[in-house]
Amino acid sequence: MSIACEECDGSLVAVPQGVLVCSRCGLVQEILPDRAVASLVLSKQRLGSVISKKTASFIDCTERDISSPNQLKFNRLKKLQDSIYGGSCLDVFQLHRDLEHVARYLMLPDDVIELAMNCFDGVISKVRNPYNSYALLMAVCLVSASRTAGERAPVKLTEIVDAFEREGHHLSVKVLAKTLCYASNIIPLNKKFRQSEDYVGKVIDKLKNSPCIIVRIRAVHLSTDFYFAELSAISKELLSQIPPPKRSGKNPFLLAASAVYEGSSTISKRYMFPQLFTKVQFSKDVGIAEYTLRSHLASVFAQKKTIMVVPL
Repeated sequence: MSIACEECDGSLVAVPQGVLVCSRCGLVQEILPDRAVASLVLSKQRLGSVISKKTASFIDCTERDISSPNQLKFNRLKKLQDSIYGGSCLDVFQLHRDLEHVARYLMLPDDVIELAMNCFDGVISKVRNPYNSYALLMAVCLVSASRTAGERAPVKLTEIVDAFEREGHHLSVKVLAKTLCYASNIIPLNKKFRQSEDYVGKVIDKLKNSPCIIVRIRAVHLSTDFYFAELSAISKELLSQIPPPKRSGKNPFLLAASAVYEGSSTISKRYMFPQLFTKVQFSKDVGIAEYTLRSHLASVFAQKKTIMVVPL
């Protein structure tokens, strides 16, 4: 065991977490054998007690339960924090901040964020906490704003729920979808359900982030901009030819992804080059199940083999 830092020759100090740290530069030098278990706490980067909506007791940074008096104090603090979203008190500044954090995490345009803010302010100015949860109200306003933007903000309900989960607010996709069916009474919704055409751009953006696909497009001597533009046009044309009975009950994002794959097959046949990606790779890049892709190709797009290309 060295007695000096390897980087700056500073003196080493043993800290309670079970490691040796340089007193000059702060570099962690070595983990002490008898404190190896305690050093695992450092990987969680926790400061103070963790206030969670799912746990009944509170722990400190060393994973130990805090004392009973402090348990009562943090429990009162947790109730006060939850009351902001339960309706007993209203902190508009914090609600705006959380709504903006969720929208930024979803990478929504600025005008969509502003529209969601205005929608939320308009509701709380007329009705205080209509759903007994300001978090659910913010999610409904965010869905309304994203659907107004159309394909410029193709956000799924699961993505919105996950984003609020990161902020510490537990929502249910089923509850959010059910609330949207009756939200038109207080929130203007252009349409209750998204169309598959709105998600075509989102699927193609996922393909653009795959270096393997970019290399294969260039290998067949096609411009990436031309390929993706034509792929978008053919995919939307494929979706427009699907009758409503076949659309019913299908996830619009999954249906859009299947249309994009079928559109890529059409382009490959038109320009006489092999398919650029397999079903396994496409499912992995887009983030869907391979079984769902194969099922849609066999049941929905089985008869859609010849498609007119929209002029660019």
